[in-house]
Amino acid sequence: MKLITSIVIVILFPLVALATSITVSGPVSGTWGYDTVFVQDNINVPVGSQLIISPGTLVKFQSYYSFDVHGSILAEGILGDSIVFTVTDTAGFSNQFHGRGGWSGIRFRSLASTEDSSIFSYCKFQFGKAIGDSLNCYGGAILVYNHNKLRISNCLFFNNYSFYSGGAIYLQSSNAIIKNCKFTGNISGNTGIIYGYGGGVCALNSAPVVKKCEFYYNTSTGVGGACSFDNSDPIFENNIMQCNSSALGGALGILRSSPNHTISNNLVSNNQALFFGGGICCIRSFPVFSNLTIVDNSSAYGGGFYCNDSASPSMYNSIIWGNSGFGESVYIWDIYSSPNFYYCDIEGDTIGFEGSGSQMGYTGQYQNNINQSPEFIGTGTFPYQLSPTSPCIDAGTPDTSFLNLPSIDLLGEARITNNRIDHGVYEFNSTTQARFIDLSENILCFPNPFSQRICIAVPSTAQNIEIVNIYDLKGRVIRQLGKGQPGSNNFWDGKDELGNEVSRGLYIVRASYKNACYLGKILKE
Repeated sequence: MKLITSIVIVILFPLVALATSITVSGPVSGTWGYDTVFVQDNINVPVGSQLIISPGTLVKFQSYYSFDVHGSILAEGILGDSIVFTVTDTAGFSNQFHGRGGWSGIRFRSLASTEDSSIFSYCKFQFGKAIGDSLNCYGGAILVYNHNKLRISNCLFFNNYSFYSGGAIYLQSSNAIIKNCKFTGNISGNTGIIYGYGGGVCALNSAPVVKKCEFYYNTSTGVGGACSFDNSDPIFENNIMQCNSSALGGALGILRSSPNHTISNNLVSNNQALFFGGGICCIRSFPVFSNLTIVDNSSAYGGGFYCNDSASPSMYNSIIWGNSGFGESVYIWDIYSSPNFYYCDIEGDTIGFEGSGSQMGYTGQYQNNINQSPEFIGTGTFPYQLSPTSPCIDAGTPDTSFLNLPSIDLLGEARITNNRIDHGVYEFNSTTQARFIDLSENILCFPNPFSQRICIAVPSTAQNIEIVNIYDLKGRVIRQLGKGQPGSNNFWDGKDELGNEVSRGLYIVRASYKNACYLGKILKE
């Protein structure tokens, strides 16, 4: 009997230990090492104090209560055991004029420089709601005012709301670091009163670092569905902005800013603006952009890129393609705005620009740009990667030193290969995608040029040739010839897969070999 009793105690004890909770209000500090922390009133971390929140803690606000930090907070979850900030009852969250259904967010306001840094990692913030007066209307989950000691990494911001700006995070006169975070379904702004800025992140008079973050389905009623930077100098690189929406700048808005840092390696796709700039808008700003891929965005005016109020940004090594709206690639509102484009692939060239500052009114510099299909691979997890025949490969500016670009592209691969940078966010990597080798040195094609039939001979020295295909110059497969065994020949009769005679011109032969491919041009006369 004693043995049985001991076994029961051993089994039950961990169950009791795991089911712990605490209820808090007013000043808080020390360590929260509980499963659940119930917040039943406004709370604050006092000056000179620190609050530590252990991994796996659920912080549940019982109503619309705030969390003010005057000292510091360390909320460091771990992968698979995050810290969650949420509210008990979400009913009424969609109402813009009262706090029901949300909690009032975490607030950092004018902390003394002697306070320790605050850190959030592997945290989830949901149903934060910023309404009320003054700064209480900004930053649905986190408000930072006049404070530079905050780092946020590997966090998820989901379904937060601000009455004015910063649906998830609002920074004013602050230089927070935000890395590897995801922002989904956050909203800034209200109906018919004051436009909101930055559905995910809004920065004013700040110099934040925003790297390797993802923004999906965020919304603002004013500028910048994903992010808005006003009179700011952000380091903004290697971010993804997809399916966000706003009135201006469906993904990103830059206002009244002359940043020192290049905004680089950002994917801007499938965003929407009600009025101007489906992808990006620049208003009275002078940023430098490099290696952006601005694709498949839409707006009434300026599907991809929009400039207004004497804006003169400069864009390098970027792709603006497949956007829709009046002035599908670029719309320039006024004659005082003069965006510059260098070594870019822009659909329609300057002929497709619209607005008062376009056509005869365009005064910007437009140098070494192309107007050719970028030939994205179009499938898989990264459809905007470049195909082996893309004209954007090795087409960027020969000298990138003045741009101070990150050393890696959006996938973490080397930013420059083959001694020349590519257009867009993804560098065509010869070791991970395909290796270009002069076809004439590896596979013999004869006669070349040809009129009726060409022989593609695979030498006996080649190994494991997987398949031989014929492509047109837009990267489309015209004919699949099958496997090319060493020592074998393939013949092409100049017809496509349906048996139709193809037109005269250049075609690409591609023989795949493990992680490499042999590429070359053949001419049909």
